[in-house]
Amino acid sequence: MKKDFSVAKNNNDIYTLAEINANLFNLKCLGIIALAAVLVEVLNEFKIFTVERAVMLPMMIVTIIFAMIPVSAYFIHDRLLKKTPSLLEWKGLKLIIISVTYVGFVLICVALSFHAVLMTVVPVLMTAQYRYNRKLSFWVAFATILLVPISIYGAFFFGVPDRNLIKGALSDADSLIIANRFRIYSGKRMIEILFHYIMPRIIQVVTVVILSIGISKRNARMLDRQVDLMRMAKDEMEKRSTMQNKVIEDLASVIETRDIGTGEHVKRTKKYVGIIARELKKYDKYRDILTDDVINDIESAAPLHDVGKIAVPDNILLKPGKLTDEEFEKIKCHSQKGGEMIENIFGNLADKNMLDRAFNIAVAHHEKWNGSGYPEGLKGEDIPIEARLMAIADVFDALVSDRVYKKAMPPEEAFDLITDGAGTHFDPDIVKILESIKDDFIKAATEE
Repeated sequence: MKKDFSVAKNNNDIYTLAEINANLFNLKCLGIIALAAVLVEVLNEFKIFTVERAVMLPMMIVTIIFAMIPVSAYFIHDRLLKKTPSLLEWKGLKLIIISVTYVGFVLICVALSFHAVLMTVVPVLMTAQYRYNRKLSFWVAFATILLVPISIYGAFFFGVPDRNLIKGALSDADSLIIANRFRIYSGKRMIEILFHYIMPRIIQVVTVVILSIGISKRNARMLDRQVDLMRMAKDEMEKRSTMQNKVIEDLASVIETRDIGTGEHVKRTKKYVGIIARELKKYDKYRDILTDDVINDIESAAPLHDVGKIAVPDNILLKPGKLTDEEFEKIKCHSQKGGEMIENIFGNLADKNMLDRAFNIAVAHHEKWNGSGYPEGLKGEDIPIEARLMAIADVFDALVSDRVYKKAMPPEEAFDLITDGAGTHFDPDIVKILESIKDDFIKAATEE
């Protein structure tokens, strides 16, 4: 359930994820505290600890209940009901966790006396999991220092009988009776306990508090540094993305100057690809494949699918009549040439995922489902998903567009031809899903 910082998309996300992880860790600590309270009660029942059952049992029950309230709330809200946003994101949760921790440790420390001396620093260490907050650190330090006299004086009256505290004034048997503890109370003894037992502990606790605050501050500085690095990386990515988009636009413009039909074609095919991909994402088979980031990459790369046509001579590219076999072979080279151009131009500019998808689209958008396409004769799902999407968008737009060698076909008729090509030219699963977006396709084909 731990959240990974790599999924953070902005600076606030990093701080939120840090808080979520701290809350989750401390909820686990509360679960351990509840188990510790159960163990203490069991040991008391077996006379390992010697506290009156009428005192120990209520204290441990209260500890367990308080510790399990936030744990149960998280389990019900996040795990059972799966509500969003997560309870771990609630800013008030850490205050409840820390407060509950103090209540639990007051009761446990009172019950166990010197057996629980190390437990007094646990709330401080739990607080150190959070990002440094001056006000919170002050109150935690104050509460921890207050925990020491409460636990020791409480142990004097209610906890495990301790010879140092009762100073031999009571026998072992008499010390088990709470009323006898109150009978030996005196102001002088309370002052002795303050200087001989409480003050040394407070010094130790204050040392831990100072160290914990230092750790918390250091963690906060590291987190701030991470935010700064993320901001710098984001700025750099935005610059590269802007440059990348500008290069794509410029290449599309170059294509358009050579062939107006092709220029408009790359814009429309981008639209078609987006429509298909977003519809496919609704289905289980494609939900994890076509994420929002993948779809955005495919849409960005779509205008480059015919970039290789820049290398095709005008007398072939703009020929109004039927191409000869030799001319068609030269046309077919545009897919491989397009892949080479994308690697050369975007190799040091685009991110790897974007580059791979752009390359696959340029090279493989003329492959066919039955393996009769080019340039490599790929078959079925060996054809990359982005190329299979591009093939449909490419052919459909070619059918509904005017070319130097043909007139445009009505969109409804073109759509039927796409459907007829299922299992031979196109992925049959994708074509089947296309039926549900036929109107969107036809609308996109008729829009200016």
